Formats: sequence, structure tokens, C-alpha cells
Amino acid sequence: MNERRVKGIEKEIARKIGTILLTEVKNEKLKNLVSVYNVKLSSDARYVDIIFSILNYKENINKEKLLEDLNKVKGFFRKRLSEELNIRYVPEIRVHLDDTIEYAVKISKLIDEVLDKK
Repeated sequence: MNERRVKGIEKEIARKIGTILLTEVKNEKLKNLVSVYNVKLSSDARYVDIIFSILNYKENINKEKLLEDLNKVKGFFRKRLSEELNIRYVPEIRVHLDDTIEYAVKISKLIDEVLDKK
């Protein structure tokens, strides 16, 4: 599959999943805490990795529970994508949480520690 087609499918999946998440998912915690950050389609288009970012990031968010809730609705996402997308095969969905904010906070703390020691 050419790169332009892959990018188009990724963009469409991200848009559809975001809409489905906001309008059709009944779990209020998911609606209020996550958004689609990135979508990566495998080269054979059999798998799609959907990376969700955590909104209103707080230390007390149970990320394992959030990931478990996302895994529970991924079948629903795939079913709805099969109804919405005009492609032969809807890829299997794998969900992930984005950790760049957490990583940035750790780096910032390390920098602050180094500056405080000087």
C-alpha cells in the first residue's frame, strides 16, 4: 500500500475514532479523559495502533484502568469503523496511552534538581 493511501486511512481512522469516542461511547471517564493523539497503520494494513493522550493530566489517574477501559471498547470502535470506512478489511485495533507528558514532567524535574544543586 502506498504511503499516501496509508496516511489517508490513518487520518480518517483518527477522525472517526475521535467522533465515536465523543458521541457514542457511554463511558464518561473515557469521554472526558482521553483523546486520539496519533494513529499508525501497519505496512500490511492488518493492525492499527491508536495512541490516546490523557487530557487534564493528574498524578492520581489510574492509567492501567484507563487502558483496560479502552481495550474494552476497541471491538466497538472496530465495528463502527467497518460501518464508516470504505475499505475491504478493517484493521485490528491496538490501543496505547501516550506518555510524552509524563516523560516531559520527569525531565523537567531532573533539570530543576540539577539547577538547584548549582
